Amino acid sequence: MNSKLLGSILIIAGSCIGGGMLAMPITSAGVGFWGTTLLLFIIWFAMCYTALLMIRIYDYNEPTDGFNTLTKKYTGSFINKLAGFSLMFLIYGLTAAYMSGGGTILKTNIDLLLDTNFDTRTAILLFSLLFGGIVIIGTHWVDWLTRGLFIAKLIFLVLLVALLFPFIQQANLLHAPLSVGITVTALPAIFTSFGFHGSIPSIVNYLGGNKKQLHRAFIWGSLLPLIIYLIWQVVVLGSIDQTRFMQILNENSELRGLILSVREMTHSAHIETLFSLFAATALGTSFLGVSIGLFDYYKDVLKPKTKGFVTTSIAGLLTFIPPLLFALFYPEGFILALGYAAIAGVILALFIPQYLYLKAMNYHKQRIPIAQIILITLIFILAAIIIYAQIKIALQH
Repeated sequence: MNSKLLGSILIIAGSCIGGGMLAMPITSAGVGFWGTTLLLFIIWFAMCYTALLMIRIYDYNEPTDGFNTLTKKYTGSFINKLAGFSLMFLIYGLTAAYMSGGGTILKTNIDLLLDTNFDTRTAILLFSLLFGGIVIIGTHWVDWLTRGLFIAKLIFLVLLVALLFPFIQQANLLHAPLSVGITVTALPAIFTSFGFHGSIPSIVNYLGGNKKQLHRAFIWGSLLPLIIYLIWQVVVLGSIDQTRFMQILNENSELRGLILSVREMTHSAHIETLFSLFAATALGTSFLGVSIGLFDYYKDVLKPKTKGFVTTSIAGLLTFIPPLLFALFYPEGFILALGYAAIAGVILALFIPQYLYLKAMNYHKQRIPIAQIILITLIFILAAIIIYAQIKIALQH
């Protein structure tokens, strides 16, 4: 395996593994291990398949062509604008989720260390100022901090899996889903854990359009997170009783409830601390990786009109103020924000690639096999179910 292919696999996997991983045990607590495993395989297959459809489109286009070029060529201005809006909405949703989650982690640890009740909104503001400030300072700082946090995240994860393994009980892994409704509402947050489609044009260009390498990159790059997620689900859901887990989550908000559940079931301060450190590094790398893209986008848009400090300041405000307002008004909105991001993610990763593929094949007068049409239809249905699930969740808040 050459270095470019390995690098591409790690970029794809790295785009997936982050804050969404923390949401998985929370949203799947009522679904159970086997139900969650089924959902993970379904979503992984759909996401991997639509990425492979995009590679097929590049048979007729240059490796340097991006989403903007392809949507303009095959679908017209409406889908082109929808793709751009969805990308922006996705990043705002993810950034808001990571602000909310990061603030919750900060508050929980301050409360445990100082035996106090630290204000959640103040914690969110502190987290946002710290990591948002690093993004504004420059890409060089983001690069080095992300490398350090990513290495730390992997170390914490390996240690956490090793320490939690003895607490796994077979009975905890055999719980059935509490209801069909809970299973459906778990879909949006789990879906966001496979968000790598934004990097497809970059990977195609990086590998020079080599189809064999591209297939390997996207299959293995998406399989690696799937394997890690399954191990993660085994150790977390396997070590926590479902009934008690659901009770703690009902009494405590989302990430705080997850940390307290781990604390209660293991009775280990070391595991609890390690879990908090892993959660903090996962949210930190996700926040930096997601927000730097939008920040640079705004700087590029503003460049012809403003200069220097003014450009940086306006770009920073446009990048961080909207998600910060959401996080402050919904301080316990980690899962809710991830769900909203899922709607944009569904459009970008499921609807648009398939629609683009159908239009491209028609444009180049290529026949689409019946089996493939059936599969595409099923993925369209899955996309609609995920959006329906998120709308249902939103109406309950």
